Amino acid sequence: MAILEKIIEWDQELLLLINGSHSAWLDRFMWLFSESLIWLPALLVFVVVLFKNKKGQAFLILLTFALLIFFTDQISSGVIKPLVARFRPTHDPMIENLVNVVNNYRGGDYGFISSHAANVFAFAGLSLLLFRNGLYSLTILFWAAVVSYSRIYLGVHFPLDVLCGAIFGFLSSVGFFYLYKVIIQNSTAIRLISDRRPKEMTSSNYKKRDLYNLLLILLFVVVTMLIASFKLAW
Repeated sequence: MAILEKIIEWDQELLLLINGSHSAWLDRFMWLFSESLIWLPALLVFVVVLFKNKKGQAFLILLTFALLIFFTDQISSGVIKPLVARFRPTHDPMIENLVNVVNNYRGGDYGFISSHAANVFAFAGLSLLLFRNGLYSLTILFWAAVVSYSRIYLGVHFPLDVLCGAIFGFLSSVGFFYLYKVIIQNSTAIRLISDRRPKEMTSSNYKKRDLYNLLLILLFVVVTMLIASFKLAW
């Protein structure tokens, strides 16, 4: 119990440290980064990449993503949160008065585990396992980490909420990746390594140029958010 209490105390201290580093532009940036709809342009390009490179398999891949996100979201929100019943920082009687909130957003009562972290790391994990490209993998993991960090910054999740959510989401993505290979593809399996692929293709048969275009759209969205955060007051 002493170890658990120490972990909880450390978790609270780290939350207050991250949440306490507020500035007006960063509040706006983290708020936008945490919003799901802001990433719609990148998601649309992601869908185009799938249909352009996989054609007949694209619907099956999208179905796998949809089932994965539904699974991580429902398990984290509908099962783990009410089962563990750990208050969010904004509802924790011990520290709620110390937490800085943005746009008066406090979230629901319980925060363990973070559904945001679970969902974005699930998406990142499955997509990097499918694409098999180093630059894409590093970028999408960094994106998922910043989204998760934004939840701590906004004061609606403790660091352990986010860490455990990220682990759950990524492990779920691995499971659904093999489900895609073994069940949905009827054991035909995706070839992960092939010396015969052209240099412009990844080992899983995606055009690298298409993936880099997807990353450019992602970067464009981030730059747009930065400009909005600095130039617009809201």
